[in-house]
Amino acid sequence: MASDLRDKRQFFRFFGVNILGMIADYLLAVLLASVFGTPYVLAVTCGFVLGSFVNYCGHNIFSYEHTSRETISAVGFGKYLLAVLFSLVVRLITVAALDYLSVLPFWLILLVAIGVSFVVSYVISTLWVFRKPG
Repeated sequence: MASDLRDKRQFFRFFGVNILGMIADYLLAVLLASVFGTPYVLAVTCGFVLGSFVNYCGHNIFSYEHTSRETISAVGFGKYLLAVLFSLVVRLITVAALDYLSVLPFWLILLVAIGVSFVVSYVISTLWVFRKPG
């Protein structure tokens, strides 16, 4: 099980898919916060939801060799949503803590929070959501 976390090809495919999701996530959050004055926590949440949709589909199709378009399901998406919600909680705690404890600009706080939630997401996705059968 832990060896799945060390699969470099899988990790880089996961990372590549997450780049697309992260771009969508980041741009929406910054747009909402900077242009529309949306509170940071709400802006981060909206960006996170968009990025999660991009990531779930991409991970099923590209990230894991044992998954494909055919493995996309309501049950799988439900598991992914639980993982995403946990990652979101980690991200929101990171944003709130850095906003409270530092003078860092929002865009940098958001990048740090995205990095933290990426690690959490990879571990949960690999060991639970997209776990190899058997």
